Amino acid sequence: MPLYLKIAFKYLFSLRSKALSFMTVISFIGITVGVSALLITLAVMSGFQWGLKEKILETSPHIVIFKITGRFTEYRDLYPVLDEIKEIKAYQPFIFSQALASKGGNVKSINIRGVDPELDKKIMKVNTKVIAGNYDDLKKENYVLIGKDVAAALDVWVGESFKIMSPFGRKTPLGFLPKIKKVYVAGIVDFGMYEYDSTFVQMKLKEAQKFFDMKDAVTGIQLKLEDPYRADIVKKELQERISYPYIIRSWMDLNKSLFQALQLEKLAMFLVIALIVLVASFNVSSLLITKAREKRKDIAILKTVGADSGFILKVFLWQGMLIGIAGTVVGTVIGFSVIYFADTYHLVKLNPEVYMIDYLPLKISLLDITAVFVSSLLICFVSSILPAFFASREVPAEVLRYE
Repeated sequence: MPLYLKIAFKYLFSLRSKALSFMTVISFIGITVGVSALLITLAVMSGFQWGLKEKILETSPHIVIFKITGRFTEYRDLYPVLDEIKEIKAYQPFIFSQALASKGGNVKSINIRGVDPELDKKIMKVNTKVIAGNYDDLKKENYVLIGKDVAAALDVWVGESFKIMSPFGRKTPLGFLPKIKKVYVAGIVDFGMYEYDSTFVQMKLKEAQKFFDMKDAVTGIQLKLEDPYRADIVKKELQERISYPYIIRSWMDLNKSLFQALQLEKLAMFLVIALIVLVASFNVSSLLITKAREKRKDIAILKTVGADSGFILKVFLWQGMLIGIAGTVVGTVIGFSVIYFADTYHLVKLNPEVYMIDYLPLKISLLDITAVFVSSLLICFVSSILPAFFASREVPAEVLRYE
């Protein structure tokens, strides 16, 4: 171990002054708390974003192809192109439209999704989210699946009927009349996301086409990929083969504003919580300045026996860095422990009606850990430079004149 590091350890853990020992502990605790708070905050933000992504991927297609002009009737012509791309696991045409559902005095705004029940098992896997009823009953005439909150709002259960009203009605001599259809509940599904559970209604593709007077047209084609996080790459490949009037959107495009807002909030929280470490670094600066004044005689003697200014600079600089390293390591351990237990045992519960997920997952990446570790050490290093520099500029003759 270098001599300057040995002296730094000796000065740092010297118990001669209780006040300085207390300041050392306070500096250490401040950096520890700051680092652990930073890690937990980043884990909360990353976990929340991860949880939303997982829920979105469970309930949304990975890529959607629309037609922006006219009715989308030639969707089968695109099948050969989709079959050539190996990363596309499955695809199917679908219909998506808003409507109203009613039973008795209860009225609810809903989103009707029309798909082939068998193909949908490979794509959206709604059959795995049925909590009551039978998914295969969807194949029966006039049977639908509904979200659990739709069932609660309409006060219906499996096997019971309610009415759906299309916004695309028909003109008659008596005026505009909405199209009304009586349907039966085949099953009730639970996505774990209020946004979906409160509006979801699914029926067979043919029935949806007939109900919305679309004949053989569809809203679009939805794709399921082997790896949803390669959606942008597959999207670019599709764009090279499919051009106007078709438009291709990935799940990242459809939720871009949400993820950008979360990323900006994560950055803002990092900067705010980093102030804790910054404030703790002021304690380090104060501690080193005080120690430098207390050790003036020792500094003068060291310089007299041959130590140069660079040696003294390293002694005091390393005192600050040792506090920073110790605080950062302990803070990282504490942060990891909190993150592990909170994520493993789902300690933080959320209201899915507000946050779209029912608990708060905590996730931390290697990049986040590196950013926190480096930032903490850098702040401690910068806060130690000035006190160390002043200590190294002490003149032995002036210090020892009256000794």
